[in-house]
Amino acid sequence: MSNTVISQFNERYEQLNTETRAAAEKVGNALRGAAKRVEQSGTEFFDTLVKSGEKRQKALTKATKSTAKKAADKTSTLDELRGKLAEALGLPTQSDVEALNKKLNSLTRKVNKLAKDAK
Repeated sequence: MSNTVISQFNERYEQLNTETRAAAEKVGNALRGAAKRVEQSGTEFFDTLVKSGEKRQKALTKATKSTAKKAADKTSTLDELRGKLAEALGLPTQSDVEALNKKLNSLTRKVNKLAKDAK
């Protein structure tokens, strides 16, 4: 082979080598840019998820409080209905039973005292 052919071959090789390095550098820059974009998008997406989760938590807390209040209201209404039903049927109320227990305890003490005194 002649020197000119070798020289042309070497020039073409250097040209291809330079073009390949430039292309590789562009690909590297593109990958770094893509990674940066993915990182930014991931951060933004994460922040969006956090905000969405916080809103959901507030809504759940509000719903829980509302449900608890409704349950308390229902319990109060149920207690009132029980009281009215007991009154209508002539059944003693809780306060009536407590008063009777106090009287019974008092009478028990008096009987026990009388029994001691009788001995």
